[in-house]
Amino acid sequence: MALRTGADILDAAGVDTPRVDAEWLMTHVLDCPRGELVLRHGEVLSEAQQSQWDSFMAGRAARIPLQHLMGSADFCGLGIEVNENVLVPRPETELLAEQAWQWANAIEKPVVLDIGTGSGCLAIAIAVNCQRAEVHALDVSPKALVVACANAARHQVQGRINFFEADGRSMLPGKILFDLIVSNPPYIPTSEISKLQAEVREHDPHVALDGGADGLDFYRALATHALKQLQPSGRLMLEVGDGQAEAVSALLLASGWRVREVIPDLNNVQRIVIASPANP
Repeated sequence: MALRTGADILDAAGVDTPRVDAEWLMTHVLDCPRGELVLRHGEVLSEAQQSQWDSFMAGRAARIPLQHLMGSADFCGLGIEVNENVLVPRPETELLAEQAWQWANAIEKPVVLDIGTGSGCLAIAIAVNCQRAEVHALDVSPKALVVACANAARHQVQGRINFFEADGRSMLPGKILFDLIVSNPPYIPTSEISKLQAEVREHDPHVALDGGADGLDFYRALATHALKQLQPSGRLMLEVGDGQAEAVSALLLASGWRVREVIPDLNNVQRIVIASPANP
């Protein structure tokens, strides 16, 4: 009964997947796998469980992201802590992670840079799936870096990732040349942010969303300075927004890159742009 009522509450609040979200939240209340819910249908909640359930329903109805309420999001099979200081990892970014660790695994001792690491999900997935990788990860937000460091410790790769505060639009200090640079930068045009779902618009950090007037500000910066920080045989892998692949590819070509591949996501959106220096 609680599950059905909860789904109705979320549906009335405009949540896209009310039944699914209610089920995931109930798994937390009952501390059980989702598949077990059917066996526990009709179970009377304890006072503490009812209080937690009511809190979950109120929060989700207010469009607090499901992952914030649950405390984590799944990314490449890894539990990633999330809160209001970082983006909730999206499924399409898993495609970028997979391309990255596959490339890194073909190199003897790959040195990798993740620009705009946020929760650390990309850097951590690469470190977990490429044991030889030396990973560096930056973010402009110190609060995001706190989350990223906690996630790295959670997956026991904190000693293999160097997290540091920096603006990804600028050249990095030092003389490290990377074999691979990955980034899921802000790419939402400023005027579009107000039109996003409430979960994103009101709860994701705008610094991780806002890509400038046309959504391409970070790509312009990366096209210029990433070329100077990459090994001649290296790769730049970028996630791009829906409809941006052609414009990002053009920016890269004009800045001295060779676009090697553009990979679609599961919805057939051109999502990952892979490039290398045009004149190694």
